[in-house]
Order: sequence, then structure tokens, then C-alpha cells
Amino acid sequence: MSLTIDAHHHLWDLSVTPQPWLNDSMGPINRSFDHDDLVEAIDGRVDASIIVQTASSEAETLLMLETAAASPLIAGVVGWVDLTADDVADRIAALIASPH
Repeated sequence: MSLTIDAHHHLWDLSVTPQPWLNDSMGPINRSFDHDDLVEAIDGRVDASIIVQTASSEAETLLMLETAAASPLIAGVVGWVDLTADDVADRIAALIASPH
């Protein structure tokens, strides 16, 4: 059995992670996009998706991990962590250990 996986979808919650690049001229995408929007966009054409960060934010990464844990549709997360931080190992460990 083969699966069709879309390797790049973005979800964002403007109340958690503002997207400074969005503006009123972008009409329909100038809003939050959540799991329900992903389901609608996929419309049964793929079996799973990878969601990808839209901002340099560990808060967004945590939200994506929570969303992925609750959805069999999401097969993986490409998140963000500050790789230059002195405590980068601790930050990554915290993301891995987060209740997702």
C-alpha cells in the first residue's frame, strides 16, 4: 500500500503567532488557519501532511506538536528552535518532552 504525503502545509493561529508578512491586501489568507482548514484543503486527496513552521517561535512549534498529536492526518512537524541559544539542548529536550 502506498501513501500520498503532502510534505508542506502551514497552519497558523494569529492570536499565538502573529504573521507580520500578512496584510489586508492578501484577502482570504489574512486569517488564522487551523486543522479544519487543512482537512478542507486536502479534501481526501492525500493520506497525510507535514506541517511547517511559519515563524521563529517555540510557542508555535508547541502548538503544531499538539495539533499533530491530536490528528492522524498530520504525519510530522517541521518546527523551530533557536539553534544559537546556549541552552539549545535543553530547549529541544523540552519540546520533545512537551505534553503532545
